[in-house]
Amino acid sequence: MPLWRLRITLADDQHSRAVLNQALAGQQVSELNFTPRASRPSEMAGDVVLELPHDDDLGSILSALHQISPQVFVSRADMPDTASTAG
Repeated sequence: MPLWRLRITLADDQHSRAVLNQALAGQQVSELNFTPRASRPSEMAGDVVLELPHDDDLGSILSALHQISPQVFVSRADMPDTASTAG
């Protein structure tokens, strides 16, 4: 199953956290890491790593995240194939 890394900055408030939780509800989140930004203490920045069975689901998640952040960076975060790296 493909892994996707989403990097997002959002306001450090209850509304933004609620929208984030709603966008991620029902998803297989394997990593969630947010920290306050040093340059803007009222914001948090971080990464979310999701396992999505269908790439089509990515669009709806991005739409929801764009409600709380104008920029959402997306990249593949697939685990390395252990068979090809062993040896």
